[in-house]
Amino acid sequence: MRLRRLGRTGLDVSELTIGTATLATLASDMREASAALALALELGVNAVEIDAGDRDAASLLGAILRREGARNQVHVIARASSLVRFDLPSPHVPAQQAYPGAHIRAETETLLAILGVERLALQQLHAFCPEWRGEGDWHETFERLRAEGKIAGFGVSLFDHDVEAGLEIAASGTIDAVEVMYNIFDQSAATALLPLCQGHGVGVIARSPLYFGALASSRGGDMRDFPPEDWRSAYFFDAHRRETEERVRRLAHEVEPPDRSLSDLALRFCLSHPAVSTVAVGMRTREQVEANIEALRHGSLDASKCASLAGHKWLS
Repeated sequence: MRLRRLGRTGLDVSELTIGTATLATLASDMREASAALALALELGVNAVEIDAGDRDAASLLGAILRREGARNQVHVIARASSLVRFDLPSPHVPAQQAYPGAHIRAETETLLAILGVERLALQQLHAFCPEWRGEGDWHETFERLRAEGKIAGFGVSLFDHDVEAGLEIAASGTIDAVEVMYNIFDQSAATALLPLCQGHGVGVIARSPLYFGALASSRGGDMRDFPPEDWRSAYFFDAHRRETEERVRRLAHEVEPPDRSLSDLALRFCLSHPAVSTVAVGMRTREQVEANIEALRHGSLDASKCASLAGHKWLS
């Protein structure tokens, strides 16, 4: 497992990060999810990404870290949870309503206690709005938490395709990392944000590399059905699902050795940009862990392959 620097945190993280968003859902086999996490740690994955307010996932992760004796070996990338429920685009929500400093501190310290770790690698504001740069006390709170050794750095997490929201703050020198959607279908971050991050020493966590599971198939074809309680069942409404499936079928023609599947190709694509520090992937089974680690063993794609995949960009 290769390591890359996570921006100005000074930490070296594995190219693969375990996304925990679905780790402790009703659909999970908890024993299998626990075994998958343990296997990932054994195979060299040293980073996990978590919603700081997800107590179920945090409790499961904390139990595994204690059992495996890995509390000092794992870098935890967290996203603070907003006190105000909102979806973008929406009327502006002031930073002090969504992320007051007292809430950020309380949530950070609670997560540390549940996980049994001394500090987080990164704490972030999720669904970042550019207006927040001059609002609230979140920045001061992050600085104090870092001075106290409770976080190694702080940054922002961008909402879905809202790449522009991160441009100004990435260039400001005030954050250590950005979490952004980046995959073969949505390559918009590569236009301006990733070069900015690279130039200013800002780390990049690439999320949704498999476009919410659409690129997780072996050779393309119809997407699997999501249960009604899974938010993706509504996200992939009929027309969106049909177009996604057609684009996946076209993309499948790009799969060639050493890649064994679309997911192999998709993960290697994300790590082919030098600005990317790590790719966050949801994994709930040992089979998924082994497959994703095997994909990364082949390294980055060459320039000609990346140029070919540029023709498949779609979302922005």
